[in-house]
Amino acid sequence: MNCMTDLEQSIVADTHVIASGARLGHVNLRVTDLDRATDFYRDVLGLNVTCYGPAIGLPTVFLAFDDYHHHVALNWFYADGSNSKSVGQGRLNHFGILYPDELSLAKAVERLLQYGDLIDDVRDHGGSLSVYLRDPDGNGIELYHDRPRSQWFDALGHLIIKSEPVNVKKWLMETLTCETRASFSSMHRRFLEWL
Repeated sequence: MNCMTDLEQSIVADTHVIASGARLGHVNLRVTDLDRATDFYRDVLGLNVTCYGPAIGLPTVFLAFDDYHHHVALNWFYADGSNSKSVGQGRLNHFGILYPDELSLAKAVERLLQYGDLIDDVRDHGGSLSVYLRDPDGNGIELYHDRPRSQWFDALGHLIIKSEPVNVKKWLMETLTCETRASFSSMHRRFLEWL
């Protein structure tokens, strides 16, 4: 399926110089149990705690990949339901964590599966492969990787949008097996060069 409303607008181009290279910086989530949410994002998704606010009296935890200040901020909230605009009334559909390549995504999914049946869905969207799950508070998360840009468009230059189910076990086996073969082949070449 191609998604387009206007031919000029449907062709994705790098016309916005300011946004070039931009990625999601962080997401701020309201959670009902700060420790449970921290355990999930740290242990299951592999982020590092960069600031544990409860230690200094703040109901906030910052987590990040690598040495960034924070990619995820967790905030504990209390909602008594008396105000229709109270905190927590709105729901997040999902936020996305972009992995640099398919192997990195596969390793993240392999780790995720060690914590149980947490995956809601896996989809091939054409230009990306996406794995969907929920954190303990029901916030949606998309783990994904973008395929090479040349695979994002059809012959006419229109963005390809699809949503086809993926067998996660088969995909993992194929992806991780290819990596094992590539690693072995690389070691074999180095060994032969050494001789």
